[in-house]
Amino acid sequence: MAQESLTPRLAAFIASADFADLPASTADKAAAAILDTLAVLVAGGGEAPVTLLDAALDPAGQGGIASPWSGKSLSPEDAALLYGMASHILDYDDVCMLGVCHPSAPILSALLAALPQAAAQGPVSGARLQLAFCVGTEVMTRIGEGLGFRPYALGFHTTAILGTLGAAAAVAKLRGMAAQPAAHALAIAASMAAGLRKNFGSMVKPLHVGLAAQNGVRAARLAAAGITGSAEPFEADAFLQAYSGGETDIWPGGIRFGAPFSIESPGFSQKLFPCCYMLHKMIAATLELRARTPCTPEQLARAVVHMPKGGGAPLIHPRPRTGLHAKFSAPYAILASLLDGRIGLESFTDAAVMRPAIQTRLADVELVESDTAPLQGSDIDQPVTVTLTLRDGSVLTHTVEHAPGAAASPLTRAQLGAKWTDCLRHGHPALTQPQAEKFFAEGCRLAEMADVSGWLGAVLNPARTIISNPRPKETRHG
Repeated sequence: MAQESLTPRLAAFIASADFADLPASTADKAAAAILDTLAVLVAGGGEAPVTLLDAALDPAGQGGIASPWSGKSLSPEDAALLYGMASHILDYDDVCMLGVCHPSAPILSALLAALPQAAAQGPVSGARLQLAFCVGTEVMTRIGEGLGFRPYALGFHTTAILGTLGAAAAVAKLRGMAAQPAAHALAIAASMAAGLRKNFGSMVKPLHVGLAAQNGVRAARLAAAGITGSAEPFEADAFLQAYSGGETDIWPGGIRFGAPFSIESPGFSQKLFPCCYMLHKMIAATLELRARTPCTPEQLARAVVHMPKGGGAPLIHPRPRTGLHAKFSAPYAILASLLDGRIGLESFTDAAVMRPAIQTRLADVELVESDTAPLQGSDIDQPVTVTLTLRDGSVLTHTVEHAPGAAASPLTRAQLGAKWTDCLRHGHPALTQPQAEKFFAEGCRLAEMADVSGWLGAVLNPARTIISNPRPKETRHG
């Protein structure tokens, strides 16, 4: 079988994609994903690891991008790093099962950092931002589809790997690059892609998203400056072979870019809970059981979670001691759901994790994977069953097929609005609920904005304009 030439196809897709070609439903889904990701980015900005990163970055001097949190002037690359870490620190950003990745966080973070330079040439419309977002997430997720589950099984954090490529594609589109420099941006990005799953539950996992965004911005900038790479980074003996562990270097012929966009089908899953996606079904099942038959960890004798083979791979902290660890802990998810009757941002503080009612019962929760074939791509959306055996001998069981927010069970506009308001007020404690709701209503009309800079700056920091809004030299839409 002849190797299909993927690199020129990718580059042509980036250069030729047009907002007019996006179906209305795809544009709407992109706007919703941008709003959702922007909200969790704002919420994550005040977290201690993001503050540490902000302090560690060198000032860029005049003409840089002001950090929304410290006000420090940053280079575009460092701004992307900071935005990316903030967007993923809460593990509240969306997921896509093509490649098992978080598609929106690295892409939007890179675009936010690249926006001031693009805006210097004239206003950037909401439609133009949405198109670049769709292009970046499409490149990221479709390459993930071509690779399948293999990189994740090998120990890679696929969001870090794929996000670097998608971020480069998104920034190339925002900058209006032609096909040839876009191809070089991808070649450069392909040699920057990195990230290990072993870092889950540590500060480095969200840093991966920042690094992906940063490297995407840098790859596009270097390509625009004339740095060239291989003409065949995605052909034989290259990226596909390396990240599949030698399993394949052949691009599957049936995968197409933008027909439809992956945000449309299979769609992205937006999170109702701020933790690893593999916990969401068990949380939903436990909360349903608790609502039917009120019970607490004290009444629990034993809990068993049945999930697909491979589903527990990211859940590497069965005995969590920190909020970051708890985001990857099945026992904590079950016990906190029983104890509190809800899972939210406050569920993942260190103090919440260390409550005696939680710590003394962690060993009483068992995770059991099925004997069926391991998870592959969209098959990851298989049922999860939680069975609670109480001390009085009663047994409660419930199965959840689709996580709340999955494409088959999407969050309503009201749920998205509530998440937005909660996140913005978490990141901006002085912000009132009406102010947050006003920002949301404005963002829902993203495609109608002739210039997104002012709105984005106000959302990132209502007290400071983050993204410059220069007098336009030309007007560009789409």
